Amino acid sequence: MSATFLTMREASDYLGNVSESTLRRLAREGHLPVRRIGRKLVISHRRLDEWADGTGDVRSTQYRA
Repeated sequence: MSATFLTMREASDYLGNVSESTLRRLAREGHLPVRRIGRKLVISHRRLDEWADGTGDVRSTQYRA
């Protein structure tokens, strides 16, 4: 089973209420579990759902870069 990856724009559209710039900032600060493929930041669809469904302040979650 292969993972489906979303760009930051696609992730923003999917979430609906989080801007692309906010997602990029959260990724840069280590609060969003992203990967870099070439020049693009991507996030797996599954990890994005887990992150969005998490409880509490997203800024309290840290992911390794």
